[in-house]
Amino acid sequence: MAAIQGKHSSSRAQGRRSRAHASTKPKSKTKKRRPIPRLPPPKIIKRGKTTIRRYPSRSVHRMEEFQGKIVEAAEVYTAGGYHGIDIRFQDKTTLHFIIDPCFILEIEHADWKTGNWRPIKRWPLIRSQTLRN
Repeated sequence: MAAIQGKHSSSRAQGRRSRAHASTKPKSKTKKRRPIPRLPPPKIIKRGKTTIRRYPSRSVHRMEEFQGKIVEAAEVYTAGGYHGIDIRFQDKTTLHFIIDPCFILEIEHADWKTGNWRPIKRWPLIRSQTLRN
């Protein structure tokens, strides 16, 4: 009876690839990394639960009024010259962003429980930064 040989040769016959090519790999050179330049400390403005951090080239607006609220839906829409984003919460309130192309961001928090728009809070306009500012 003839011995049945497998389709693959034994691993000893083939050797290991990592050992076979290890001597041909170039040694890695460590590159000196440039340190990331630090931004100057921001100017921090607090308005209720809203915090604005102003840096020389940007501003960050954090609205903590919505922490813990559950989002039901989000909509983005455009119509002619009117662009907006609505974030609806399960408690029947809405965070509404109106975007102008230049851009100016208008933010409102509103109540829709009765089926009518009832504003709860408005934030000051956020204007896009230009190179002239």
